[in-house]
Amino acid sequence: MVSPEMLRRFNCFSPVGEESLKALATIAREECVPAGRQLFGEGDPADTLSLIVEGEVDIRYPLGSGESYVVDTLIAGDILGWSALVAPHKMTGIATTLKPTRLIRIQAQPLRELCERDPLLGYRLSTQVIRLLADRLEGARAQLATAN
Repeated sequence: MVSPEMLRRFNCFSPVGEESLKALATIAREECVPAGRQLFGEGDPADTLSLIVEGEVDIRYPLGSGESYVVDTLIAGDILGWSALVAPHKMTGIATTLKPTRLIRIQAQPLRELCERDPLLGYRLSTQVIRLLADRLEGARAQLATAN
């Protein structure tokens, strides 16, 4: 469990009510991951949504040729594992830590249930995921443009 105060530091949770924040804290845990560790691969079950407290994580997309391209580098304050909120709840890329990284991991199923009960929480997380996906799409476009 993490403290509600720690969660409140993240923009997506700043306007969320105290009861929902406490409920979030009960389904969250901290984890420290060394540099160079793969956090998930394409197609893995998306069973947690992670918040980066400190460190860096590269997101790569594999291509049919066997190559993969970095489309985003996430830093402290970023959300990792948006697939935990969006069906079919499978990871779409490969995440690897670049530096020792401290994460807050929130269990996906209880989080989705909490979002159903608290529309403000669901809205805030949805807008964060949409922003993240827009950034990822732009990164993928940049990679495709330079690959030719």
